[in-house]
Formats: sequence, C-alpha cells, structure tokens
Amino acid sequence: MDDFRVRGQPFGPHPHAGFAAVTYVFEDSAASLRSRDSLGHDLVVGPGGMVWSHAGSGMLHEELPADLRQELHGLQFFVNLSAKHKLSEPRVLQLLPDQVPEWRRETGDRVRVVVGSYADRSSPLIPAEPFNLLDVQLRHALPFEVRAGHHMVIYVLSGSVVIRGDGHRQTVAENQGIGITGSGLGALIVSTLEPSRFLVLSGAEIREPVVSRGSFIMNDPQQIDAAIARYHSGAMGRLAPASMS
Repeated sequence: MDDFRVRGQPFGPHPHAGFAAVTYVFEDSAASLRSRDSLGHDLVVGPGGMVWSHAGSGMLHEELPADLRQELHGLQFFVNLSAKHKLSEPRVLQLLPDQVPEWRRETGDRVRVVVGSYADRSSPLIPAEPFNLLDVQLRHALPFEVRAGHHMVIYVLSGSVVIRGDGHRQTVAENQGIGITGSGLGALIVSTLEPSRFLVLSGAEIREPVVSRGSFIMNDPQQIDAAIARYHSGAMGRLAPASMS
C-alpha cells in the first residue's frame, strides 16, 4: 500500500499477474489519474474516483497524472487473488467520483463507500472477491465490523483516532496504520477528539501459499515462471505509445 504524490511519468508500462492493482485518487488531488492498459483502455478518473485492475492471468498497464504538470495524490494497493482467480481473464473496473455512494449523519461524520458496503450504502464496483474500501471523515465515533476470518487495515490520513474492540484500545496517529484480525466478537468502535480522516480496507483471509517475484504474485514458482513466459511472448498484450500533455 502506497500513499503517493507524483508528477510527470513515474513508471513506464509494466506487467502484473495473480492479483489486483488498485489506485484510488484522493479528493485533494490536483491531477486526475490516467490509466492505460493492454486490454485497450485509456481511462481518466478524477479526484475521488478509482481504477481496479484485475490482472488475473496477466496484463500490462501504465498509470500517470492526466496532466503531467500537476501533482497526482492517491493510494495504490495490491489485493491478492485466491487460487481460483489467479489465472482468470484480466479486466479493468473504474469508478467515477460521482458514482461513489456516501453515508452521512448530522454530526458531520461521512463514509465514502468506494468498494464494498457500509450501513445501507453499497458501491457499484464489485471485484472478483469481496473487499471493502471506506474513506471516512470522522468527528465523533463510528462502528466498523471485522468478521471472523477477515483482515482489516486502518490507515490515518489526518488527525488521530482511538480504536476499541475485543478488550483492546489503540491510538493511531496521522500517517500511521494498524492491521486487525477479525475475531467475530463484534464491531470495532473508532472515535476521535479532533476532525480526522482515515481509510478502512478489509477482505477475507486467503489461506494459500504465496510466491511473489517482481510484479507477479502466484501460489507456486511454476506459476511465476509461466507468467514471465506469457509476458515475454506477448500473451499479456502490448501498450501503444501514448500522447502526453
């Protein structure tokens, strides 16, 4: 997971296989995200939007600011795929800013439901395997469920929060994160004494072997070798030269 700020062309076209590469553009980003891939997409997503690249058996992509002169601020993270989806057909999902459902209450608390669900709100972006990404502006306190067999990461963007649950209490400050394993004993309560903003990322535990090499994440070395061979043979496709602004 990378909370990044970039200008220009930080990375050239590169391959992925065996997982999903996800980029969420923060609402304070000056630039929109441009995402090109070997499936033929050339997408532009503004602040508050997302591109979910389900690499599966393999694809190439390139992501950069839509305007190279402006700063792009976002979060990129990788979501592992279970064995049944490792070699699935690659696909790309996008979510525009005005498509993100929001849950609000009069106290000023707000939850942007980018992926998954919260309370009575659900995102229209549905990945291959269940996942939650919530962008939370907190003024008081809110509950967040961590189901048994699931893992959660809470990453604080600004302010600080106090997390209580299962007999534990933990303070998490700005630019810090915490990993939590669900016990099935109930919801966490996240509270704050100052206006704070944080992300909640959660998904089901995958109890399978993990072998990674470069930008490939598979279950065994043979799958890695096969992905590299697909890349070099051109089976993951090609990216045409792009016009730049």
